Amino acid sequence: MLLINTVRWRIPKENSQKQFELWREMLDYQRSHPEKFHYVRSRFYRMTEEDSSEEHWMAIDDYEKREDFDKTMKIFSEDPECIRMSEEFFGKCNPLIVSKSQKNSSCLSMRSLLRTKLSWLLQLGSK
Repeated sequence: MLLINTVRWRIPKENSQKQFELWREMLDYQRSHPEKFHYVRSRFYRMTEEDSSEEHWMAIDDYEKREDFDKTMKIFSEDPECIRMSEEFFGKCNPLIVSKSQKNSSCLSMRSLLRTKLSWLLQLGSK
């Protein structure tokens, strides 16, 4: 069963290139250490509304099973190299993010995600 973990946030448009470079650096590190990071695929999306001064960003990591997600999260909290790298990364990345715009989801199955989306669509249709 496929599981996904998503994170959404906003940044001012002028921080776009720096944000992109920081995430590329993070993903390069993760891809060079497949023994530590157990996702099947990691994707990033960004959207800019025409009249907005901000960009919307979303990261999605896919996992084959819950244990893979749990192992990856454990690495982030226990592996000294990963802890150091994360502290450096977020120390550079967090100041670029619009305050209080970050939204994290837990690791959801595709079935749960679709059920949530369907419920939301049905609510919209009844209004």
